[in-house]
Amino acid sequence: MPVRKVALLTAGGLAPCLSSAVGGLIEKYTAVDPEIEIIGYLNGYHGLLLGNSVTVTPEVRENAALLHKFGGSPIGNSRVKLTNVDDCVKRGLVAPGQDPLKVAADQLTQDGVDVLHTIG
Repeated sequence: MPVRKVALLTAGGLAPCLSSAVGGLIEKYTAVDPEIEIIGYLNGYHGLLLGNSVTVTPEVRENAALLHKFGGSPIGNSRVKLTNVDDCVKRGLVAPGQDPLKVAADQLTQDGVDVLHTIG
C-alpha cells in the first residue's frame, strides 16, 4: 500500500527535541516523495480526538530545516493519554461511553492517514 498521507503529533511535556523531530520528518518525506501530504494534529492527542489539524504547506516544507534551531513544538502538544478515559471525558474530548482509542482510530481513518508519527 503506497503512503499518500502522513500525520504528525507531539505529546507529553515540552522538550528541546520536538521541533527538530517534526522538521526532520518533514524534510525526509519531502525528499523521498514531495507528493505525500503531511498534516499535523494540533496539541497532540487533543487535536487528534477533535479532528484539529493543519496541512504542511510547500513554504513550511522549504523551511523545515529551521525547526532544528528551536525547542518546543511548532504544532503544540498536550499530556492527553488515550487510555485515561475519565480524563478525556472530563476535558470534553470524547463523550461519556466513548473509547478514546476508537475515536482516534476513526479520526485517522476519516482523515485518510496512512502513517501516524507520535513524537514525545
